[in-house]
Amino acid sequence: MRRRIVITTGAVVVVLATALAGATSGMADEPPTADLEIGYPPPCGDEDATTLSAVDCAGIEPVDAIGPIDPEIEAAAAVTARADTALVASGGPDALLKNCRLHAEVSMYTAADWNRLAQHLAAQASHCADYTVSIPAIAGNKTQPRPDQAWRIRALGPRFHAAAEAQLTAWQSWVTTNKKTWVDAGREFRKRMAAAGYDASLGDMWALNEVPSTVRQNAGQSRRNLLDFLKGLYEGDGAAPATQGLVFVVGLGQRTQNLSVYLANMRGWLSDSAFWTEADAYVRFWAQETYGDIRAWGVASAPAMTRARHLIDYVTHPLALARAGGERSAAAEAFLRRTYLALGNAAWRWQTSFGFTDVDDTLMRHFLSEQVFAIRHDAGTHPADGPEGRLGFAWAPDNDLAPAQPDFPAKTAGLQERLASALANAYAQGGSSQQGACGPPGDRVWCEGAYDGSTFNDGWSVFSNPWA
Repeated sequence: MRRRIVITTGAVVVVLATALAGATSGMADEPPTADLEIGYPPPCGDEDATTLSAVDCAGIEPVDAIGPIDPEIEAAAAVTARADTALVASGGPDALLKNCRLHAEVSMYTAADWNRLAQHLAAQASHCADYTVSIPAIAGNKTQPRPDQAWRIRALGPRFHAAAEAQLTAWQSWVTTNKKTWVDAGREFRKRMAAAGYDASLGDMWALNEVPSTVRQNAGQSRRNLLDFLKGLYEGDGAAPATQGLVFVVGLGQRTQNLSVYLANMRGWLSDSAFWTEADAYVRFWAQETYGDIRAWGVASAPAMTRARHLIDYVTHPLALARAGGERSAAAEAFLRRTYLALGNAAWRWQTSFGFTDVDDTLMRHFLSEQVFAIRHDAGTHPADGPEGRLGFAWAPDNDLAPAQPDFPAKTAGLQERLASALANAYAQGGSSQQGACGPPGDRVWCEGAYDGSTFNDGWSVFSNPWA
C-alpha cells in the first residue's frame, strides 16, 4: 500500500510562498543558486494547489495500461487509423477538417495508462479533432523521456501525436549539478526526446511539467530562467525542427475563497509584456492547472448553464483576466488568445491536488461530460477570442483511497469511453454543439449528476472585471 498524505483542514488560504519556501530546501542534490532557480512544486498534501506533482507524491506507477484493452476498442481504433491515413493520403491533411465548426485540439496529460486512454480516444475519434497524449518521463530518471512509446500513439493515425514530459524539477537539478544553462537543458532534452523516438516532424512535441507559483510571484530570476528553458526546448540542438510545446502551470483549487493575493500576482505577471512577447515564439499550448472540484460543481438545483458558467469562470480565468486588463495586459492577451488550453479534470479518485473526485464512477462520468459541455459552449460563444477548440484533461487514475474501488480497471475504462464519446460528439462534423457531450441528441442523460453539499464559488467571476 502506498502512503499518501492528505490534509483535511477546512481552512483555505491563497499564499503558497511560505509552503513553497519550505519545500525548496533539499529537493535537489545541491540547492541551485538564486540566479539559476525557477522554483519547486507545492509540498505533498497541499490542499490549496492544483498540481501534477501530486502524481509523484502518490507514487502512481507509470504503466502504459492499468488494465486490459478491450479487443473491440483496439479494433475500432485500428479502423479509425486506416481510414484517416487513407483520407490524408488522398486529400491532404486538411481533408480531416472539412465541415467542422471548430477544430478541436485535445491534449491529455497522463500519469499512467496512456496507451489504453489513447485507444479509447481513437475508437471514437472526431474528424474535427487532433489528439496529443503526454507520456511521463522514466520514473528513475526524470530527465529521460520514456522510449518506445511515441510510435504507439502515432500508430493510431495522423490525428494522434505524442508529447514527451519535460519534468522541471529534475532538469533544475541537472542544470545546477552539471553547471549548465537553462537553454542547454532545453536543447539536451530535445536531443534525448529524439533519441527516445519522438518525431517533431510528425507532430510530436514536448510538454513542460510544470511552472511553479514562483514564476507568477516573480521570484528572483524565475521568469528569465523559464524563458531560457522554453527557448532551448523550442530550438533543440538543430537536428530536428524547431518545435513549440505544451506548458502546464500550477494553479489554485476551485473552492479557494480568498483570491486577493493570487489575483494581484496574476495581474503582475500578465502585465509583464516582455515575458509574454518572448514566450509567444516558443509555446503552442498554455494550460493553467484548473482541475474542477465536484463539490463546486454538483449543485442539484442549479440550471445546466449556471453550472457551466461557474466551471468556465474557473477554467478560463487567466484568459479572462488578460482580456480585462486592457493595454496593461495586451501582450498576455494576444499570447493566451492563441495558446490558452482549457484544462479539465479526469483524474479519479482524488481528495486534493486534482480537486475532489472521490466519488463513484457514475457521478464521475457526469462530471466529465459537463466539463466538455461547458468548454464547448464557451468556445462556441466567442470562437475568435480563445480558447477556440483547445481543451485538455488530466488523466491520473488512483485507487489508493479507502475503500478501494472494486473492478477499478473496468470502471476507468468506462470513464475513458465516456470522455471519448463526449469529445467526439461535442466536436463532430456538421452541426455539432455542446449538447453532444451529454449523450444522444435531445437527451442529457450524462449531464444530470449532483453531489450533496455542493456550493458554487463566485470568486472566480471577478477575474473578468476591468482592472482598477
